Amino acid sequence: MDVDGAGFTDLLQQAEQLTADIDGEGELPRVERNLRQIVDAGQQLWSRTTQTVSKDACDIKASILLGSKGYDLPRISQKIESLTTARTFEPVEPIRETDIQGFLKNERENAMLSVIEESKKATFERSDKVFWETLENEWEQEKLKILNALIGPSHELLDVTADSKSFLCETTNLKTRSAMDNIEMLYAKELSSYNERAVRGGSKCNLGEKFHSLFKDLDDKKVLELWEMVETMTDIPLKADKDILAARSSLLIQTSLIKQARIYLEKKYFEYIQSTVFSNLLQAELGPRPGAYYAIRSFLKMKMALQPSGLEDGLTDGNPVWAVIYYCLRCGKIDAAVSAAKNAGDSLRDFLPYLIEYQEHDGSKLKPNSESFIQLQYRRTVRSSTDPFKRAVYCILGCVTADNNSEVIDKTDDYLWMKLCQLRPEEESANLPQDSLTFSKLQSQLLEEYGETHFNAYQQPYLYFQVLFLTAQFEAAIEFLFRIESLRCHAVHVAIVLYEMNLLALSASCNAPLLAKASADKPPMRRLNLSRLLMMYTKKFEVTDPREALQYFYVLRDLKSSRGVNLFMACVSELVLETKEYEMLLGKIEPDGCRKPGAVDKFLNDTQTIIEIVATDSESKGLYEDAIKLYDLAKKHDKVIEILNKLLSQVVPQMNVVGSNRQRLENVALNIAERYRMQGHTANPETTAAFFLLLELMSFFNYYHNNQYVDALDTIKELKLLPFENQEVEQKVTAFSTYSEEVRRNFPDVLLATMNILYSEYKKTKQTLNITQDSRYKNENVSQEKHISYLRTQASALITFAGMIPYRMPGDTNARLVQIEVMMI
Repeated sequence: MDVDGAGFTDLLQQAEQLTADIDGEGELPRVERNLRQIVDAGQQLWSRTTQTVSKDACDIKASILLGSKGYDLPRISQKIESLTTARTFEPVEPIRETDIQGFLKNERENAMLSVIEESKKATFERSDKVFWETLENEWEQEKLKILNALIGPSHELLDVTADSKSFLCETTNLKTRSAMDNIEMLYAKELSSYNERAVRGGSKCNLGEKFHSLFKDLDDKKVLELWEMVETMTDIPLKADKDILAARSSLLIQTSLIKQARIYLEKKYFEYIQSTVFSNLLQAELGPRPGAYYAIRSFLKMKMALQPSGLEDGLTDGNPVWAVIYYCLRCGKIDAAVSAAKNAGDSLRDFLPYLIEYQEHDGSKLKPNSESFIQLQYRRTVRSSTDPFKRAVYCILGCVTADNNSEVIDKTDDYLWMKLCQLRPEEESANLPQDSLTFSKLQSQLLEEYGETHFNAYQQPYLYFQVLFLTAQFEAAIEFLFRIESLRCHAVHVAIVLYEMNLLALSASCNAPLLAKASADKPPMRRLNLSRLLMMYTKKFEVTDPREALQYFYVLRDLKSSRGVNLFMACVSELVLETKEYEMLLGKIEPDGCRKPGAVDKFLNDTQTIIEIVATDSESKGLYEDAIKLYDLAKKHDKVIEILNKLLSQVVPQMNVVGSNRQRLENVALNIAERYRMQGHTANPETTAAFFLLLELMSFFNYYHNNQYVDALDTIKELKLLPFENQEVEQKVTAFSTYSEEVRRNFPDVLLATMNILYSEYKKTKQTLNITQDSRYKNENVSQEKHISYLRTQASALITFAGMIPYRMPGDTNARLVQIEVMMI
């Protein structure tokens, strides 16, 4: 017990000593961990040990694998680590001048590198240029579509969602139904007759008069008045030649335009007076005597049954004298106004000479002295007169614009007529008083200051059109009317009439907005993009009525596009590409080789140019099959075969599935090939040879895919493209470079197909040989063995040929060819 107790005591002392040593000052701190921390630390140590062992194990396995083949892994690793990562085409370091060989080698390599770098730079620059040109062309097309939708003066977008949906529905379900209404058809028919006369070289008729006559039998008074207005305003003695806006700003044409506008307003007002009188004959008391004076007198008796107070200078035939004179002037009956003034007696004795002078000048203006006297009289006495008609008459003769004459003028027509009477010539604007009114000032007021809001234009479109048109702002008037869908056809045909009479100011570019203001033009003049106007109009019916669309495009025959192309031809090209009506519009080739005329032949004697333009546009847009038909129609046989070669080369090895792209192209190519064989062609012999060779290769693949191996092998041997004997290899390799790229690109598929055919024959012959091993078939076995040997020889020749031709084949082609050859051993 003592011994055990002593041993336990010693053990306890040692433990306490150890604890004291740990708690004492040592080099390392004491670490305390719980059981979880100890487990985690153990796991980490174990994972490190496992990774090290795994990497060493991989190295050991790699050494064993490579060592069995004679490779020293450590030495290979050292070599790999010693390799530099210098760039292949890095310029060579300069060397000592005494090393001539090294110097020449260095210069040669630097020259080669510089050529490579320059070629690389030129290639990138050319690629960038082509890319940006293509992008710019595509954007131009998109910009045209966007601008076509910007039809408002403030470039507000037109909402065509509902219209476009209904139109698409109509054209999809009822393709044979015309998208034109009755009015549009009437216009198109009349325009067709006009164009037909122009094509035949006959004298031009008055197109505005023709359009006007269309509505005389229709119950549409507003449209009839519109064409009366157009016919009146275009009846001027002089037409512009080149600079239309400059000519319209000349004194002669401006005077004519103002006069015609007044004539129209005066005529319409007199018709209004007559209709009022004749509809109330009892009240009007017209009497038996005809004439304008008596009609106006009767009208005033009805209008002024109770005469207002303040009227001056007495009566004539029971009516206020100044009212009679004003209404006579308003109706353009100056002679009646003179008669009324004479009947007034002494009260108008001083004024009568000036009225007679006004009559002698056909209502244009008085002499400067006379006009000054009238203005002086107005400022002294008449301005404070209580008779509104007297003030209005003085304002007309004296060109006084200070008084708005609101008591007399209560309608827009009256206001416009009064302003036209008060206009002064533009040439005298520098010497005129500040409040004088010129034609350009009046135009600016009506278009820019007042504008559509003042005239409530969308509720009264005919009125606003009249305001702009009678002030010779033809382009703005047409553009406004075009924005209203129900009146669009009228606007288009008014524009055509003005253009045919050389009175329409056109935009300098066909890409300009519908209505534009050039910086060089005097305000407020605008220019109209006629080509855009017609293309937007025909967009509605060009799919259902392409013949009618042609009539409108023919109007543009004398204009050029931004690329310098005749606009008629450019529009026809777009029409053909949009509608796909090649045969109807451009004609077609009959089986006998003759061309059947199309709708375009009606306008042109030589349609070759326009067909080539359409064909070129089709090709540039990637419509290659359409381009083939069009080039064939234009007798550009070289282009036909060139495009066919590109298309056929892409589908030659494919299986001929019904309805596939390959079958369609093959049918087109066979039809053209047969016709060219029978009737001749003008294509390049080399291109033609490649074309017929591609057709033969298509026949070869047709046999191949249908498992007709005998016919396929006979076909490929007849073409003499491939060597089937070793002595033919060099000859065929030399001939390979003479083939076009379209043919060469199909060689890998031709080689594989031919090798598969040979292998199929080999297997068939081998199976037959295994069956007939009996000695009774000894002669037959010898023949089969010779055939197998011949097949192997052919396969060997093909393999050698495939390795010698200077053409980079797909990666797996050579491997598959060698694999087939190995299976035949």
